[in-house]
Amino acid sequence: MTEDLAPWLWIAAGVVVCALEALVPGAFLLWAGLAAIATGLLSFAVPLSGAIAMLAFGAFAIVSVLIGRKVYGSRAIASDKPNLNSRANALIGRLVVIEDAIINGEGTARVNDSIWRVHGPDLPKGARVTITGVDSGVTLRVEAA
Repeated sequence: MTEDLAPWLWIAAGVVVCALEALVPGAFLLWAGLAAIATGLLSFAVPLSGAIAMLAFGAFAIVSVLIGRKVYGSRAIASDKPNLNSRANALIGRLVVIEDAIINGEGTARVNDSIWRVHGPDLPKGARVTITGVDSGVTLRVEAA
């Protein structure tokens, strides 16, 4: 009796796991759910013992994850604002004014309403500099404008 229900149990489990993907986004449960559905469909065609069904599920899961990575993993989304979430990198190329003189390669500069630590050639307060790079995301590299 249980063997007659096995394909339906696999399919039902697959549908439930696919539905859980909506609650736990991340596109991983989807592939496991599809593997379970594939195992159920295979069970209709070929009677599978419990151990063989688990092996088939494992194989289908690996294949579905690989296919998913191939299809969705290669989708790089081009952006017209690549530095949107990288505030420091978005500043590269801007002209700013030195707030505290750069002495021994270190000083500060005013960028909009913020003060940033800068590295660059020794320059007096008020000098104009161009931001050329970022060190560790918190220190700007500058050169005289």
